[in-house]
Amino acid sequence: MRCLIPAAGRGSRLARVAEPKPLAPLLGVPLIERVIRTAARAGVREFCVTVGHAAEPLRRHLEALGPRLGLDIRCVANPDWEAGNGTSVLAARACLGEGPFLILMADHLVDERTVRALLRRAEAGHTHDLLLAVDTDLGNPLVDPDDVTRVRLEDGRITAIGKGLAPCDGYDTGAFLAGPALFEAMERAWREQGEPSLTAAVRLLAAEGRAHALDLRRAVAADAFWIDVDDARALRRAEEALLRRLRNKATDGPVSRWLNRPLSIRLTRHLARLPVTPNQLSLATFALGCLAALVMALPGPLALALGGLLAQASSVLDGCDGELARLRFQESDFGGWLDAVLDRYADGFLLAGLTWHVYAATGAAAHLLVGLLAVTGSFALSYTADKYDGLMRARLGRGAPWRLGRDVRVFIVFLGAVLNAALAALVVVAALMNAEVARRIWVARRAAAAA
Repeated sequence: MRCLIPAAGRGSRLARVAEPKPLAPLLGVPLIERVIRTAARAGVREFCVTVGHAAEPLRRHLEALGPRLGLDIRCVANPDWEAGNGTSVLAARACLGEGPFLILMADHLVDERTVRALLRRAEAGHTHDLLLAVDTDLGNPLVDPDDVTRVRLEDGRITAIGKGLAPCDGYDTGAFLAGPALFEAMERAWREQGEPSLTAAVRLLAAEGRAHALDLRRAVAADAFWIDVDDARALRRAEEALLRRLRNKATDGPVSRWLNRPLSIRLTRHLARLPVTPNQLSLATFALGCLAALVMALPGPLALALGGLLAQASSVLDGCDGELARLRFQESDFGGWLDAVLDRYADGFLLAGLTWHVYAATGAAAHLLVGLLAVTGSFALSYTADKYDGLMRARLGRGAPWRLGRDVRVFIVFLGAVLNAALAALVVVAALMNAEVARRIWVARRAAAAA
């Protein structure tokens, strides 16, 4: 399945941000690259991109992007780009071939699930001449009601489309499944109406009952995401929306959810604009954790408090590598594994530093035992986390309803350090971590017995 991305227009409303518009950076990734990466994740491997205004910078970017992602990205010159976006469909006709194809806009971000839904319709032998993903949530806060293309529907068919259409049943998301009939409709719209636009072609097909809608909220997901990034204001709105989508990670514990994540997202917003990789952030977080452990091991309440603050700072920063990876499409099995390994080392060092601080102050061997229990309980809790989460998903269809993990552990260390209550923090960590491991064993045993 090939995908057409019309990217030939001027995009004057974003000219101050980037020239051409498809290269406007959104949290460190150009708009058109976000569109291509999203489609690639859904399974699309071949792209036809029409270029016109400021073609060379865009062409150079795409020629480098294709080999880097292992994709076939072909740039097609559109000499009539000033006439309307429909001319890009006609210019790409030879590139697209005779079968069905997708159309995604260079400045519309859509959900990967939406692309998958369109591909499934194609695989199922979708017989309509055109299928448009339509957002039927008329209260979508990401939509500019004064600029969006509106759609009127009847029994799944598009009966009218256009800006300012009232009343309407949904919004044009800019994601299409089309076929050769669109070429004919585009030629007719240009010849008969002098309007070579996608909207005009859809209007002609709709009049013949040949344009249908894929209801984004019913056929894809109630929370399906899309946004038209048409100007600087929309670019800021898209940035906020992408950052909000980083919240409520399924494996977040209470401290991560309510304290760390809001702070780490603020940091990630700025880090996304810097030439730093997620793995580099993982290493920086580990280094900060090691520094925190060394400072906590020093004598005196001031060193203890400073070490605790550094430990909590490393816990906040620990969320940034994953957030950055998701924003930049840089998630990898190795990155996740490296982050987990470094976290375990950092945990061990933090608890060892806290234990040494207590032992150096008291000289009591029993305090070394408490520290050992805290370390072993923490490691056992981390080791059982993946299996426990998998068990909860199997039983409940989702992750654990509440989660005791690293975020809580480091926060207890932080509180104990700043309150000069290092021994109490070790006792609480040892008790909580080992008790939670015991509870997980009990839950898993009951699940096995009931199976």
